[in-house]
Amino acid sequence: MTMKKTAVVLLSNRHVHLNREALDILYGEGYELTEKKKLGFPIFAANETVTLAGPKGEISNVRILGPLRPYVQAEILKADNYVLGIDAPVKISGSLDLAPLTLIGPKGEMHLDSVALIAKRHIHMTDEQAAAWGFEKGQNVSVKIGGERGLIFENTAVVFTEIPEPTLHVDIEEGNASGLKNLDVVEILA
Repeated sequence: MTMKKTAVVLLSNRHVHLNREALDILYGEGYELTEKKKLGFPIFAANETVTLAGPKGEISNVRILGPLRPYVQAEILKADNYVLGIDAPVKISGSLDLAPLTLIGPKGEMHLDSVALIAKRHIHMTDEQAAAWGFEKGQNVSVKIGGERGLIFENTAVVFTEIPEPTLHVDIEEGNASGLKNLDVVEILA
């Protein structure tokens, strides 16, 4: 009998990733993020937030995730496109050719021509876990969601991360639509 391929679920709300330069502009030279909540080593939700401003509107109190990264990125929800007046694409974190937005902090603001995306759902796993299951980095797999609102998420990317167990990241909109909660377990289909 073959063991099922499974992943634990982590839901993600809108948030931003900043580099050193952006944090200096938005919060002041040399400012350091303070941890509100651990999200999994080494990622944490910071106490600090920013406002996202688009041509049509703004969204305040958008959480910054730490630690700092080499790039600046705003991961938003599909519905946020309408509020902000932008057309952010669905892409993997760290991608290029994104939607423009202005980030506003307590000490400054910065307009970025390529910063906003809707995070493509993805499964974090180690290269060893992926190899054991016959998956490759960047491959798309399907994920079966059980329960009353069960469905199959297609086009779920495999990404390599040093993480203890395979972890499915979906945004809060997808989680709500399928009835998922943090730490639910889902089945990965080949």
